[in-house]
Amino acid sequence: MAVRHVVTIRVASGRAQDFLDAFKALQESALREPGCEQYELFRSIDDPDTMVMLERWSSRDLLEKHMAAERAGNAVLVDGVVALWAPGATPTVERYET
Repeated sequence: MAVRHVVTIRVASGRAQDFLDAFKALQESALREPGCEQYELFRSIDDPDTMVMLERWSSRDLLEKHMAAERAGNAVLVDGVVALWAPGATPTVERYET
């Protein structure tokens, strides 16, 4: 069963474009992973410092493998994106089965 990952991220004020640029490298890497069907970032029209990342993975197991690999193998890319989060803000993560 496919899994949808919905992540809402608040970016540091004025750093939205930097975040979008940093995300591209992370996106390119994720899209090459087995089971990745979608890995996209959307910027809010109403609040440009709010982003929503939509991921779709062919299985929960492959999503879990991605998350482990992302922390281990792409730490530099992940750290670059995390550094642009709004201070004190924690992204919300929701998972759905499709």
